Amino acid sequence: MKEYIRGNKYDFMIHHFKIRNKFYFSIEAVSKHRLTHSFINNMNCILSEFNIGIKNKRIMESEWIVTEKEIKKFINQTKNFLEDKSFRIYVEEQLDLDRVFGEWNKL
Repeated sequence: MKEYIRGNKYDFMIHHFKIRNKFYFSIEAVSKHRLTHSFINNMNCILSEFNIGIKNKRIMESEWIVTEKEIKKFINQTKNFLEDKSFRIYVEEQLDLDRVFGEWNKL
């Protein structure tokens, strides 16, 4: 399932689904002007919102395998912080920086 949140410079998609007994979660950002996209749940500003430390293996993964309880929590947290205009602007500024150095792919 995908849930969409519109931003100023980026649109966001919250991906969450279940295959067999495993739950999967990720956040994708799409640059409106560059027509590129990247999964962003392993960016520092996002990890800190989820209270995920540097020793957690999730910091290296763009798609997380999570528990049913975690997926519900992550979906709600993502909606809350990306629907907050001030925080979304901050995230978009971080994405501008990440796009210069990161692995963004053409749509």
